[in-house]
Amino acid sequence: MPLTSLDETPLRQIFFGGQNFGAIDSQNGIPHFTLQCHQWILSRTGQWPRFHDLDIHDPGYDENNTECSSAPVMSAPLNQNDKVVLPDQHILAFLLRTFMDSELSLIFPLVDSVLIEETARMAYAVNSHEYISARACMFAFLSMVGTRFPDIKAASEINSDACAAEAQLALSELLHHASITNLQTMIMLLLHEMLRGRVNTASMYHALACRTVFTLKGHTCIPPTHYNLTRKENENRHLRMLFWMCYVLDKDIALRTGQPPVIDDQFCNLTLPANYMETVFVDGNKVTKGQRTPWFPGDLRLSLLKSKTTCDLYSHAALIKTDAELLKTIRVLDEELESWRISIPEELRPGLSVQKRANLDTMSSFKSMIHIELSLNYYFLLNTIHAASGRFKVNEDGNRSGRKCRFGVQSSLDLSAEASRSTLRYLSTVASRLYMETFWVFCFYPTSALMTLFFNILHDPHHDFATDDVELLCGASNVLQSMPIRRVTPRETMYLKRMDILVRELSELSRLAMARQMTKVK
Repeated sequence: MPLTSLDETPLRQIFFGGQNFGAIDSQNGIPHFTLQCHQWILSRTGQWPRFHDLDIHDPGYDENNTECSSAPVMSAPLNQNDKVVLPDQHILAFLLRTFMDSELSLIFPLVDSVLIEETARMAYAVNSHEYISARACMFAFLSMVGTRFPDIKAASEINSDACAAEAQLALSELLHHASITNLQTMIMLLLHEMLRGRVNTASMYHALACRTVFTLKGHTCIPPTHYNLTRKENENRHLRMLFWMCYVLDKDIALRTGQPPVIDDQFCNLTLPANYMETVFVDGNKVTKGQRTPWFPGDLRLSLLKSKTTCDLYSHAALIKTDAELLKTIRVLDEELESWRISIPEELRPGLSVQKRANLDTMSSFKSMIHIELSLNYYFLLNTIHAASGRFKVNEDGNRSGRKCRFGVQSSLDLSAEASRSTLRYLSTVASRLYMETFWVFCFYPTSALMTLFFNILHDPHHDFATDDVELLCGASNVLQSMPIRRVTPRETMYLKRMDILVRELSELSRLAMARQMTKVK
């Protein structure tokens, strides 16, 4: 059934030509469309859309339980008498060293090499007052490495979901006490839920983590810049890294869910980490260990721009901007995004558009990973900025021009469409190179690209790129299917089924619109 009202926030809503056509469900990533949208599609194609087919339901899959349950589904059912225990101490120490020596520790600076050793010891000291907190942190850590290092026997034997459930249970007793150890646990559980596609649950852990980092003053503290640190200085430096992790995730979660960000930039010290610009794009093995600045997911400067985009274009206050104010904001953000793009080293710099398959074969695994993250973030943010022009409708000026004005600001709509093309082309190149556990992180990108291209085709079926755009729509299912998945559950299966139905329907409607236009021309 078409939507009669929208509960989604403006950031998740689909605007085109000044009309609200629907929303992308933050829970399952599937678009839902308004009656007004259905009627507009009918007027452009001559066929009533069959989006009701997206409501398929698998009796073996309960979407609400999968998303909203506080405890993840166990990968291997446990008997009531089974007790989840930490591995032998030397195995945990080995896994910690493996993580800290990997590039993953630079992307996710979740632990400090000095502080985590003490936490690991406390996790086995039953009589320690830090025992419960340290144990929860180690279980949360194991919930992550169990999927990331499958080639290591000790990691492959870990039941990640059982470890996460144990950490969650312990954390419920620790919420009254703000500590770096508990903050690490919250962020690790947040990432565990994100990688399982449970964004709503992840956002709850994220809120806890942000409130904890505020309590610890991580949002304002000034970290030391030298390297011979006291314990307190080490804690402050690591706390600052955890703040930046919360900040990056905060801006991503806001864009993905449409919910307001938890972190208000005006209350934070947003000075970048020392030497960030000098080392952020340098291979990890070229920087002295202990002096490496974490990369974080993407680029901190891009996260700052994401925050500005969310606030300036999609907040409640932004919705009451005049057309002139909205257009000015779009132009300013576009200029800032372009300044960021050209500041990236040429080898890693996202192209303005992707006209052919990108060649990453000559890059190291590090540079390949960074290139993928930067490119997809760039195209998504470019689309997000210019898609706001869909709220802008130019009035018809029949007295002066004698013709109908196009919806929105055409140059902005063109940039949004080109960013969407680049997203799908680029993903078709790199999909098979993605880490298996990141499926739910990256499958988010094609949806907004699909909707932008679809409405662009229906608005002008005769434009120069219409035929190529239909081909991109048709190939989107193959792109999603080619993305590796570590463990296929009913959630992934149902998502791929729905997306396949959506892609087929969008492709058919696009062809009908083009055929109808050709008939009119003749």
